[in-house]
Amino acid sequence: MRAVRAVVADAEVRQVFSSDAAQPAEDLHSKAPVGLGFINREFRYVRVNETFAAINGLSADAHIGRTVAEVVPNLWPDLEPMYRQVLDTGEAILDLDVETPAPAEPGIVRRWMTSFYPVMLDDDIVGMGIVLVDLTVSKRAEAEVRFQAQLLEQAGQAIIAVSPDRVVIAWNKAAEALYGYTAAEALGRPTLEVLHRDEPDERADEIAAAMARGESWSGDYEVVRRDGTPLSVFVTNNPVFDDSGRLVAIVGSSVDITERLESQRALETSRRRLADAQRISHLGSYEINLLTGALTWSEEHHRILGTTDRALTIDGFARMVHPDDYRASRRAWLDVIERGIPFDIDFRVIRADGEVRYVRARAEPDIAADGTVVGVSGTLMDDTDRVIAERVTKEAETRFEIGFEQSAIGAVIADLDGLPMRVNSAVCAIVGRPPSQLLGRRWNEYGHPDDTPLCEAALAWIADGHENYEDERRYIRPDGTEVWTVATVTQVRNEAGEPEYFFMQLRDTTRRKQLEVELAHQALHDALTGLPNRGLLSDRLVHGLASSRRRRSQLGVMFLDLDEFKVINDSSGHGTGDELLRDAATRILGVVRPDDTVARFGGDEFVIVCDDISALEIEEIAERVLTVLSQPWQIGNHEVRVSASIGIAMADEHSTPESLLRDSDAAMYRAKERGKGRIEMFDEELRVKAERRFSTASELHLALERDELTNMYQPIVDLSSGALVGAEALVRWNHPERGLLQPAEFITLAEETGMIVPIGAWVLEQACRDLAAWQAMPGWAPEAPRMWISVNMSVRQLLAADVVGMVSGVLARTGVNAADLSFELTESVFMEDAEYFGRTLAELKALGVALAIDDFGTGYSSISYLKRFPVDTVKVDRGFVDGLGTDPNDTALVAAVIALAGALGLDVIAEGVETYEQIMILEQLGVHTAQGYWFSQPIAAPEIAKLVTERHRWSAD
Repeated sequence: MRAVRAVVADAEVRQVFSSDAAQPAEDLHSKAPVGLGFINREFRYVRVNETFAAINGLSADAHIGRTVAEVVPNLWPDLEPMYRQVLDTGEAILDLDVETPAPAEPGIVRRWMTSFYPVMLDDDIVGMGIVLVDLTVSKRAEAEVRFQAQLLEQAGQAIIAVSPDRVVIAWNKAAEALYGYTAAEALGRPTLEVLHRDEPDERADEIAAAMARGESWSGDYEVVRRDGTPLSVFVTNNPVFDDSGRLVAIVGSSVDITERLESQRALETSRRRLADAQRISHLGSYEINLLTGALTWSEEHHRILGTTDRALTIDGFARMVHPDDYRASRRAWLDVIERGIPFDIDFRVIRADGEVRYVRARAEPDIAADGTVVGVSGTLMDDTDRVIAERVTKEAETRFEIGFEQSAIGAVIADLDGLPMRVNSAVCAIVGRPPSQLLGRRWNEYGHPDDTPLCEAALAWIADGHENYEDERRYIRPDGTEVWTVATVTQVRNEAGEPEYFFMQLRDTTRRKQLEVELAHQALHDALTGLPNRGLLSDRLVHGLASSRRRRSQLGVMFLDLDEFKVINDSSGHGTGDELLRDAATRILGVVRPDDTVARFGGDEFVIVCDDISALEIEEIAERVLTVLSQPWQIGNHEVRVSASIGIAMADEHSTPESLLRDSDAAMYRAKERGKGRIEMFDEELRVKAERRFSTASELHLALERDELTNMYQPIVDLSSGALVGAEALVRWNHPERGLLQPAEFITLAEETGMIVPIGAWVLEQACRDLAAWQAMPGWAPEAPRMWISVNMSVRQLLAADVVGMVSGVLARTGVNAADLSFELTESVFMEDAEYFGRTLAELKALGVALAIDDFGTGYSSISYLKRFPVDTVKVDRGFVDGLGTDPNDTALVAAVIALAGALGLDVIAEGVETYEQIMILEQLGVHTAQGYWFSQPIAAPEIAKLVTERHRWSAD
């Protein structure tokens, strides 16, 4: 009955699998990536998918109706017990990990994850399902990973793997031993942090490029172990990419090369010392291996011969020997090579440049055990100086009697006790005494008292065996004048080599000494005023601070700047300015204390250092300085008065020369800010301000990187229509701690530090981008004039490299029409190098931009430059606009500016408009454009966009 039931069930199972309703499942079953099969209770295959069939090496149809024993007879003995267990018990065998030969691939063993489960029909087990998953590849991969991990861990070299962002992801035992960090301590940390490298590798770009190309990179590194000891390593880095070509890791192997580098350094030091010793002694060395023909010549050997060819041969050396000395030299070389006889000979060589040098050569043979000469080593000494000196000495001796008396250099022959036996007329002239006062007498009584030990030193030096002695000494002439001389003493020997007498030459170097003193004075003093310069001032400050601390007294520093000196210098010429500076120096010296130091710091700035002084006393001196400088100067036919601003700083226990100059300079600037012609003492308020200034300057460098700058815009309005026609860009700084900073709080610092150049470029680019956005807005009235933007540009920006190219690039990137951009220039631009700025402004004008003079009328010489530079607009300063309607002078000045601009064809914009009455007067005077708080304070770009969208109009209402 059970068999009949099985047959029926088999038919029903077949019907299920062949029904149309089961077709989607059948398709899924057939294409599944794992082997799926179904057998009945007779162990015959009912269904198998393509994957299952391929595993057994047959088609799916070839399986149907056949028993498992027929299809895989070699596996059936192992499979039968498990199949029967599932069919008898109804319990599935799941996820069985087995290793068997592949039926379709005889001889190949594969790993399978196998599951057997019963197939039920009406609570009866009618068959069994089989699931086969091929784990061979994954298991091999796991084994490979374990094998590689073991290799990595057991590797003799330190192996480190890092992620693309340089974070440690692998660290083997050798790395632990080399660097001192355990894997737990290193994993997950940046490599620079683990290896204590404060700076990234300067070769980082080169390494990154190599890695991107898939290339390995090797190099030496200096790192620090965990215990703080330095370590030199040689690292080889290899990139690892995934299948998509993305860099996933960098694996590096490290080798300790500390000892090797130390050995190399020691060897290099030894070689360098040997080369230095040879160079100093003019002694070269060489080695010749007669068996191999290898030659080694030292650097000094080449220097002596004047050769640069490191492949110098013996024949090449022989050809340099002087023809008259060749035979004797050749005989000596043959003796040492063939017979092993050393030599020590003198001969001449002719260098490639034709110069003849005298040399002394020594050679020693290297003799093998069998008596054969296998090599030669020796030295070569440049003896030219000695030979020439001997020759000169001999020639001098032959001409001595002729030249002794006629020599312009003082000459003395003295006995071995140092007493003169003979003198020439030049010596008598130098010391100002006749021979009778010089012969047989020691000259100590004529010498400068400080130089008395020199004569005794000369005798002691020569007594020690030295042939020559030279020193610098002074003599006092009968008239009391001091003469500087250089004395050269030579011991002369007879033919037996015994000392016979001393020969001394005396040269008058008084003029040279005077020049040295003058040059030293010039090096430390200002050429124009004769006052100490910065170098000497710094030295005086150092000594003054040290002295005041020893005496527990106070030291004060005054920093003085002549007010409006530039105006006089520019209007009357530099010659007049130089005369005024010299006179100012004289006046200052006349009112300070004798021991005070007055130095010219630069330009029209002076520094006065007062030692041992109180704050009250230094202020009294400063008052005297102000008084004497305020007295009139006569310049040509004009009488000129110049005031001065003085800042004072008193030293404390923490003061340095730099801090005193900085603090007194800050006090001087406060004196200028408070009206000039006054004295200000550095105090805590200034210290805080200076510290704030320093902090602001430091943070300003990061403001651009942190995107802390923003542009605000003040509308520029057409007075006749009340329409918005333009806007002036005004930069603000969103400081993370101090809030929104106005330009006055950082622009001056930006100018001084040079940051104004990148800041100005940023302001220009942002302003042009905002303008392009406003002009593209649909709310812009077609009949309205095209809106333009105004951007400030300083002297420092105009001096920047390729400022015209920068502006051109911004216009190209933003698409702004050059005619819609105007640069506002301060009058200081026109008072600098007129020729340079004239060229730069002409190049900017050639781009099509407009140029305007800002704050017109507040500076000097603006009118004279209006015709020389391509200016389009003048902006009337708010200081004049404030007085419209209340101050007749301001009204007259504004009217004059407008008339002048009209005569020159220039536009006029009024700044600082705050009342409707001012608008009415400006319109009456012919001004058509203005800006100021009556219209709007500076606002953000979105608010300007809103005004454009609403087609806003300003009116008296």
